[in-house]
Amino acid sequence: MTEIRAWAAQAPRTPLAPWSFDPGPLAPEDVEVAVEHCGICHSDLSMLDNEWGISRYPLVAGHEAIGRVVALGERAKGLKLGQRVGVGWTAESCMHCRPCLSGDQHLCGGA
Repeated sequence: MTEIRAWAAQAPRTPLAPWSFDPGPLAPEDVEVAVEHCGICHSDLSMLDNEWGISRYPLVAGHEAIGRVVALGERAKGLKLGQRVGVGWTAESCMHCRPCLSGDQHLCGGA
């Protein structure tokens, strides 16, 4: 996996600043996406300001992104390098079971 460059808050209620980190090796079922566009919603603002008391810093906000697949773990399914993808707020859905195929990825039991 390549170094990730992002804008991050270093503490609550501070301006976003450039930040980079090495996430380590790609896990077998992970997909690396080069983000081209990312939205920020109210829950992101709440996390940036630590309104719920659960934020950990540095914090990179944004959880709905569009980009291209740049790396695939050895067991990643259904994607190919260069493919344009969207990443929603859910994580670790298999995209092959009945809930995933019905648009209910948050109910996935196969990830």
